[in-house]
Amino acid sequence: MPEAMAYLTLKRASRQLGVHEQTLRSWEKRGLIRMVRLPGSGYRRVPVTEVERLRDEMVSVKTGPRVRLEPPRRDAEALARAVALAEAVRNELAGLEEATTFDDLLATRRGRTWSS
Repeated sequence: MPEAMAYLTLKRASRQLGVHEQTLRSWEKRGLIRMVRLPGSGYRRVPVTEVERLRDEMVSVKTGPRVRLEPPRRDAEALARAVALAEAVRNELAGLEEATTFDDLLATRRGRTWSS
């Protein structure tokens, strides 16, 4: 490994990018980020250039489809739809047996359990 300051620990890189360490591991597995392994221990080190590249990509304003967060609508139509959905959930929950748990309900609706 060349110059020690040219690499960051996984923890430090994740803090600088504002993501979890496991996210960086996942990105490495998917080929989105390049990391190096220390001989012997196999610990990961992230090149500073990769952190800078990812930071630039994460904050850059690009054209094309993006996820845009918008506050919820507060007009009468949106409110009426929210009230109708809440009433539908209330009715569905009221029809359940007392022995049924919320987790059981979700598993039934999904058609699977969390462990399957």
